Amino acid sequence: MTHKVLSLFALAFFSLSLSAQTVREVRMPEEVPSPPLNIAEKETGVWCAVEVGGGATLMENRKNVAIVGATAVVGYRFNQYLKIGAGLGAVYYPNSENARRKDGHLGMPLFVQARGNILSDETRRFVPFWNVTIGSCLPDGAFFTPGLGLRFGEKRSAFTLSVHYTARTLKSYPGVGDSWSGALLKLGYEF
Repeated sequence: MTHKVLSLFALAFFSLSLSAQTVREVRMPEEVPSPPLNIAEKETGVWCAVEVGGGATLMENRKNVAIVGATAVVGYRFNQYLKIGAGLGAVYYPNSENARRKDGHLGMPLFVQARGNILSDETRRFVPFWNVTIGSCLPDGAFFTPGLGLRFGEKRSAFTLSVHYTARTLKSYPGVGDSWSGALLKLGYEF
């Protein structure tokens, strides 16, 4: 009988010690990681574009000048319909000795550019855009170059193909005139 009493006493003791402990799960507050910054999804912000292209002046009764160049623009994107920036570049006039009164074949354009989409890029991968560039090409003079093109790619990362009319002043020989106009074709990338 003592054996039964001891067994009952041991069972009661262990059951009391087991029921006295409550198991409670403690959870530490979790830090919610912030999503990584994806510049490509932002509607506004810094905007950059680089372009290479070429063309020629299209003048009657004059020697025409070929134009080859590259430009870079840094600016601000207000929305998909308006981007404004400042840029510079390099222009090479390969056959200019008969038309320009300059020893060198190089020029350096400094300019302001505005461009924007014509249609929304929300649902399209190919988006038409407009472009207007106004500036001065050292050492020749002022230029005005409007254009139309096609963007293909993402919202903030796209290739561009565009056609431009250019009106510019080139230091010409006396009696030839300094005003020239022509057409340009450009291939670029904007981000």
